[in-house]
Amino acid sequence: MTNRIILLVLSLAFLTSDCFADDPHPRTLRVMTYNTWYVFAKGKEQDTGAKFIQSHSPDVVALQELTNIQPETLHQLASQWEHGYSSLLKTSGFSVGLTSRWPIELIEKRLDKMHHGYLHANTNGVHYFVVHLSPFDWKVRMREAEVLLSKINPLLEKNAKIIVLGDFNAHSACDAQWLSKNKTLLEKLRQSDKKNDHVENLRDGQFDFSVMKLFLDTKLADTSEQTVQNTAARRSTFSTGIWSDKKTAPATGERIDYILASPSMLARVKNSSVIREGIVNRISDHYPVITDFRWTQ
Repeated sequence: MTNRIILLVLSLAFLTSDCFADDPHPRTLRVMTYNTWYVFAKGKEQDTGAKFIQSHSPDVVALQELTNIQPETLHQLASQWEHGYSSLLKTSGFSVGLTSRWPIELIEKRLDKMHHGYLHANTNGVHYFVVHLSPFDWKVRMREAEVLLSKINPLLEKNAKIIVLGDFNAHSACDAQWLSKNKTLLEKLRQSDKKNDHVENLRDGQFDFSVMKLFLDTKLADTSEQTVQNTAARRSTFSTGIWSDKKTAPATGERIDYILASPSMLARVKNSSVIREGIVNRISDHYPVITDFRWTQ
């Protein structure tokens, strides 16, 4: 009996060792969200994009603008950053997807009353809502936020571990200090609203903060708020240097990509960052956002 116990302990130790060896940061849950601009520069930079993601060793990745791809394509991409599991919202139009080191339990794919749709899945005990809200109208984004919160709020009441992440196409009042100084952006949006009947991104001619306020008035919190310096140079997620020299991050911009967390996840936040330097300036028009959480399970 004693020998059997020793063998069992050694076997468990071996398995644990293997598990930790496969994970570059075993006590950290690293989560990334990335709008890929039609699967990395309209498909021209897929391998470069995959190598970039792999270089940051994320545990879970949420992707937007996975345009017109099949589940097999996402699975193949995910394998390049060592994720064996993936889930794709749809195979036509602007899709979102989730990849993970761990098995993914698909809970809901929602297109109804959503501009692009959202994906709700659970992996390693955390609920993920991958979003890509309307780029055209703040009122549509409000409707989408209400749909999402009708599913998120019951989970918040149960103290579930929740992360809501993606391209919200919305501004946060937390960034008003530097965003309000961007008169060029404000005028550009005013002209766009004026010229296009289907576009109303401004509210009464000013930046709209109501959509993000709806999320942040719940128990959800912005993981960048206490961890990323509150300047355009640190927080802007759109647009990148892809429209200029494909090398240099613009000095100004806007933040429309977020990682939001429930209280139980917010308490675990170690740090957050917007990756704005290097090849990200040529593979997409958005910058990726990363949040590290303390993780022991």
